[in-house]
Amino acid sequence: MTSPVTGPFGRGLRLDDGDLVLERGELVEVTGIANLVQALTLRVLTPFGSDRFSPGYGLDVTQAFTAPTSARMVKELLKLNLVGALGSDPRVSEVRQVSFDDDPDRLAADPDAAGRARTAQITRTWNVTADLHTVADIPVTLQVNVEV
Repeated sequence: MTSPVTGPFGRGLRLDDGDLVLERGELVEVTGIANLVQALTLRVLTPFGSDRFSPGYGLDVTQAFTAPTSARMVKELLKLNLVGALGSDPRVSEVRQVSFDDDPDRLAADPDAAGRARTAQITRTWNVTADLHTVADIPVTLQVNVEV
């Protein structure tokens, strides 16, 4: 059941770099789309199977480490796993596109992206953009750094 205040995206406790946020001694809540974005970001940053209460939660990057393959194939495996992780949230109706900071379309659209892409190769961190559609027919863009 959805609340008129939070809509279909619910409410949660606001996190800042993994820490709960306090204002005047009270826990701060996050609602609506901001709650969805925070929850999806947390899902992607959580290693798959590491939540003892929900072993199917998180992003599985094990194939990226265990399969002998090229960087291009690693990205494709990550895309598949990102679509699975993001699409498993019941508030997401469709994952429309997943792109990395070094994808040709993003490099063409953002001249500074090439420098960030080179840094990503060194640090093994990719900036991922996921374009989603929600059950409320609202498009959402999620940006998160994924370490491999």
